[in-house]
Amino acid sequence: MKLRNRNLDPEKIADFECFRSGVLELIVGNTILSETLTEIVRGIETLNPSMLCSVILIENSKIKIASAPSLPKIYNDAIEGETIGPSVGSCGTAAYTGKRVIVENIETSPLWTKYKNVALQEKLLSCWSEPIKSHRDEVIGTFAIYQHEIASPNEFDIFIISEAASLVNIAIEKSIVSEKLTESERRFRDFFEKNSSVMLIIEPNTGEIISANQAAVGYYGYPHEILTKMKIDEINILPSEEIKAERIRALKEERNYFSFPHKLASGEIKQVEVYSTPIETSNRSLLFSIVHDVTERKTAEEKVKSLLSEKEIILREVHHRIKNNMTILSNLLDLQAGSQENEEIRNSLKDATSRIRTMALLYDKLYSGKGFRESRLDEYLVPLAKEIISLFPYPVKLNTEIAPLELSAGQLQTIGIIVNELLTNSVKYARQTSKELEITIKAYREGQNFQLFISDNGKGFDPQMGNPDKMGFGLTLVSMLTKQINGVISFRGDKGAEYLISVPIK
Repeated sequence: MKLRNRNLDPEKIADFECFRSGVLELIVGNTILSETLTEIVRGIETLNPSMLCSVILIENSKIKIASAPSLPKIYNDAIEGETIGPSVGSCGTAAYTGKRVIVENIETSPLWTKYKNVALQEKLLSCWSEPIKSHRDEVIGTFAIYQHEIASPNEFDIFIISEAASLVNIAIEKSIVSEKLTESERRFRDFFEKNSSVMLIIEPNTGEIISANQAAVGYYGYPHEILTKMKIDEINILPSEEIKAERIRALKEERNYFSFPHKLASGEIKQVEVYSTPIETSNRSLLFSIVHDVTERKTAEEKVKSLLSEKEIILREVHHRIKNNMTILSNLLDLQAGSQENEEIRNSLKDATSRIRTMALLYDKLYSGKGFRESRLDEYLVPLAKEIISLFPYPVKLNTEIAPLELSAGQLQTIGIIVNELLTNSVKYARQTSKELEITIKAYREGQNFQLFISDNGKGFDPQMGNPDKMGFGLTLVSMLTKQINGVISFRGDKGAEYLISVPIK
């Protein structure tokens, strides 16, 4: 087929442009797609009275008649629902190949074998079809021109079919976008209106409440028509400038979480948490805010803080009194020891005094410091060891390597008594006049265990001390306390005294 080579008629072009402007106005005005497609079909037929036009859409590779008001119903019914393919008339083939299909004579065309009888019966003798493609270059339909005579298109006809298909494409794409937008707006409206959370849409510069859902109406106690004429400044009792500054922060997405006092219609003040995020409308930016009432939670938090503060004061007072009582008891025992002529009794009283002072120091470290549950071993053990040694009148060199382990109050209490017993034992019995007494304390972690090592450079002790029947009260007490905290103790006295205690860390 060879197209006639001639210039397009300016008058016809002008008529077509006028027609296209009218169609574009319909599209911009969101006219229903079916009406717009019919307007396109009718318009082309009006400009060219010999033409009968149709628009079909392709859904799941099947033909769906979208608009064909001048074609016989019997013909439309025959092709409705047919699957597109390489030989399915002009439209089915154009949709399948994505290319324009020109059939000058339906009776002789191999593409029309299945449909020519019904077409010829209705005197449809020629059919030209132009594929309609989406912005993704997918075929979504065709625009077809039928005639009651065998005919091939001229240049203007090609112009008409191509431009008509383009108009249909614009109408379909606009309809799809509009439907998606409408559906999105519907979902948002349902989400907004039916949500049980309090929701507001606010103009960020003026603070005007543009919209409020039913939950907001119920919460604030204002009728919807009044609430949506108010400004958020009439609800938020903070200074207006401060509120506006927070709205601007939300608009710039510098913050999206706020804590405010809000006033209800009843005058009651509620503490709320507000989550605000900017949303874009057709001509401005607004703030979409979700409001949560946290008044009860805030009240409960304040009550808990108050109770904790009171509890802390009471506990500190109790432990302060316990410490004072221990000090008094220690002083009484010290006085009693000084009045005793029997050296054995005097030493026993001094041992008891030392143990009580150890307990008092533990209370001082655990309950006047950072917490009641646990404390650092080095912060407790070093001053404890110095305190114990300071009770004796002769110099002792103390070496410490204490790791900053966090131990429970119960573990520290037991370890404190153990250290008191072992240090007291070393200072009382290991000292030699020929050299200065040196005591070493090491504490470290080894796997899941805490290791406590205490040694001195004194004269050591009889190996028989390892026999339970031969151990004195102090070492017996240490062994019992070690078992109490699930620990194991080993010791030797051939080169000074050495004690190693291994305790699981809780």
